[in-house]
Amino acid sequence: FVVTVINFLQQNADWEHTAVIIAYDDSDGWYDHQVGPIVNQSSTDADAYCKGTPALAGPGTNGKPAQGRCGYGPRLPMLVVSPWAKQNYVDHTITDQTSIIHFIEDNWLKGERIGGGSFDSIAHSITGMLDFKHANKKTLILDPDTGEPTGGTSVSGR
Repeated sequence: FVVTVINFLQQNADWEHTAVIIAYDDSDGWYDHQVGPIVNQSSTDADAYCKGTPALAGPGTNGKPAQGRCGYGPRLPMLVVSPWAKQNYVDHTITDQTSIIHFIEDNWLKGERIGGGSFDSIAHSITGMLDFKHANKKTLILDPDTGEPTGGTSVSGR
């Protein structure tokens, strides 16, 4: 599905203005060998991981720590597919799904944040994955069955 959609978008005139963000969601993460950072610690028994630990400063809700959630879970891949994405690049910036919202707020809402306990205010942006000075005019068409390049790589005339 993802390959089919991205192949379609690359052949569309709007591709030069497009970024596809592929974010995974996994509540278990038993495969990860490293615990994610605690970014918004709670101090309630509802948070078994940080139970009984004094709360760290975080955005919380209405000036109080957000109870029952202490931070990022397991590390998950986030991919950006775009003419503006850095090629063959791994960004080691700590991001979460609200990093996408943070990027949107910075670019189209002049930095205005959602608030109300949303992690967008403490999330890092995905800007480090992009290079707005050097667009890649090439397209890379993939086989939807294998994900391998089809030989349909071309230079866009746009």
